Amino acid sequence: MGKYIIIGAIFGSIIGWITGFSAVIGFVLGAIVGGICHTMNARRKIDEPSAKTNKNQEQTLQLREEQLDIKKERVQTGEVKVHKEVVEELKTFTVPIKREEMVIEAGNEEELRIPLKVEEVEINKHPVQVNEVSVTKRQIEEIKQIKEKLKKETVHVDVTGDADVIKKPSNETTE
Repeated sequence: MGKYIIIGAIFGSIIGWITGFSAVIGFVLGAIVGGICHTMNARRKIDEPSAKTNKNQEQTLQLREEQLDIKKERVQTGEVKVHKEVVEELKTFTVPIKREEMVIEAGNEEELRIPLKVEEVEINKHPVQVNEVSVTKRQIEEIKQIKEKLKKETVHVDVTGDADVIKKPSNETTE
């Protein structure tokens, strides 16, 4: 089987390179075509009578069965984007402010100067951490049951007429 896949992969790489496709794509396609050629060749051999005859007139029949090659491939099923968003919110704060007031009482006529002061509000903004978000990724392993029908060749004996047939257990060998 390997020689069909290797030959197909080499020819696929060359054809992919010549036609402007990626040599890797040609390699993969060639390997697939080689596998198909191998399967077709194997089926042709199954369809042909594969009975062999030795000097004792014993004939053998090769029985085959399908087997699975199970592979796993990681594929992206989604994407999560985590980002910060700035949201503006109007807040109202109550701040007590003190101011000075001039009180003049009637009396002498001298001029008095008294400075008056008032408190002014100064606003400064600065960021403060209020929360922390942790983002992690973890792998969860689960068991998946896969059901697949496989073909298997079995022996069926049709007897016509008056033929003597002796059935031997399959683990017995003949000399």
